[in-house]
Amino acid sequence: MPLKIVIPSHKRWDRVFAKNIVVDPIICVAESQKEMYERYNPECEIVTHPDDVIGLIPKRNWMAKHFGELFMLDDDVHACKYLAAVPGEKTVVKDKAKVTRIINELYDLACLLDVHVFGFTSRISPMMYEENAWLSLSKMITGCSYGVRWNKNVWWNEELKLKEDFWISCYMKYKERKVLTDLRYSFSQKDTFVNAGGLSAFRNQEEERRCIMLIRKNFGESIRLKGVTNNGKGVTKQMVEYNISVKFPY
Repeated sequence: MPLKIVIPSHKRWDRVFAKNIVVDPIICVAESQKEMYERYNPECEIVTHPDDVIGLIPKRNWMAKHFGELFMLDDDVHACKYLAAVPGEKTVVKDKAKVTRIINELYDLACLLDVHVFGFTSRISPMMYEENAWLSLSKMITGCSYGVRWNKNVWWNEELKLKEDFWISCYMKYKERKVLTDLRYSFSQKDTFVNAGGLSAFRNQEEERRCIMLIRKNFGESIRLKGVTNNGKGVTKQMVEYNISVKFPY
């Protein structure tokens, strides 16, 4: 059975950018929003969950159990970038079939290695790419683009409202000692930090702080506070206060 590529979305029926970069994606939304998503996205299959599944993290738990094996793309993802590009080579992968193949090839490798969480790097610049280390079993995935092969260890803590990529990376490293990350590719998002829909109803500085402290309570010194991650992004002083990085001890 081919891997399902699923776009979790919430109140962004007219802004599902991710559907434009892969072949045959499924959009997963609350039952009460089905009609609007069908109206604006007639080319996509719409799968619904009960309305009492509220928030991205409960949605991920529901999707993992419902689909079993899937790759999740946030609805605001609009581009796939090839970080291993040589000078003069295009860095944005525009062919939908090729992007879909990249995802499926990583899934096949995850099956071969019996890895249950797999994804791509958060780095955005070819300057950050290390050509002798293009795959990793010891780094975390990025939250906008990753897949799971569901088992009892694939579980997101629903006390969190944000930072679920840190949670699942740390939890799977603790439980299974491996997370598969392809460092050649990254997926770029639109700037939706304060955009309507999605997580905008939950995302604020106090909630960021609460979630960071909860993750650190569970995983200790592996969670580093106020560090600037080496992903090529500009980081303001205000953002650094709510920034964390991960250093796995194994």
